Amino acid sequence: MSSSKILFFSLILLIPTFAQSPYSFDLDNEAILYGTGISLAILENELLKQREPITIEGLNSISKSNLNSFDKIATYNWSPTANTISDVLLVVTIASPLFLLTSSDVHNDIGTYTNMFIQNAIFSYSLTYLAKSTLYRLRPYVYNPDVPTEEKLTKGSTLSFFSGHSTMAFSSAIFLSTMFQKYFPNSKFTPYIWGTSLVCASIVGYLRIYSGQHFPSDVITGAIVGSLVGYLIPLIHENRKDKLETLPFKIHTNNIFSIKINF
Repeated sequence: MSSSKILFFSLILLIPTFAQSPYSFDLDNEAILYGTGISLAILENELLKQREPITIEGLNSISKSNLNSFDKIATYNWSPTANTISDVLLVVTIASPLFLLTSSDVHNDIGTYTNMFIQNAIFSYSLTYLAKSTLYRLRPYVYNPDVPTEEKLTKGSTLSFFSGHSTMAFSSAIFLSTMFQKYFPNSKFTPYIWGTSLVCASIVGYLRIYSGQHFPSDVITGAIVGSLVGYLIPLIHENRKDKLETLPFKIHTNNIFSIKINF
């Protein structure tokens, strides 16, 4: 049996009977989500194997003049230290949703919560690297004459669009904040959770630009994609009643069918 199947069935065994949970586990939905996410990951991995690094000839032919003015600023940046700090902060950001498991309310729902946490990570990763493997874009530091040539002549230097760090950081931030607000709707700490998580994710994005690893447009795209993943994964798993209450419109069926839209 493959490792992905073992993981999937292990998660099923973890699903407890927690009647008050705002989220649900549906076997059909989970099969589709895991199947899609893992398939995308396999596809991008195969595509990345075919990616060739830039050559010396290619390096000599590139020019900053071909870049848009918004992104060009990143080509002057290069900081291995900032790159390392962004890696460390990303790990902290990704792991941050797990701190909710210290609460008994969430811990009693550990199977469903862990399931969503894993799916959030899978889709953040697979969507990012699917784009990287299909869209060829050199990292900003490739245009920087102060960067050693050997750093530029790697496959990784061609994987600029879009920022995986930003995607993972923002998906984790939105996932954590959304889940906290759902499990603790009356908590006074909700604004602080949202603020702190988004600031941390933004710092990760800034460091990716400052280190010369990504253009601003890479980071912005990653932030948008990550935010959508972090929002949609919990939404897909919401109980039917809770999900309807979060929609911007309400459907009433009381003898006469009507739709009420709130803006």
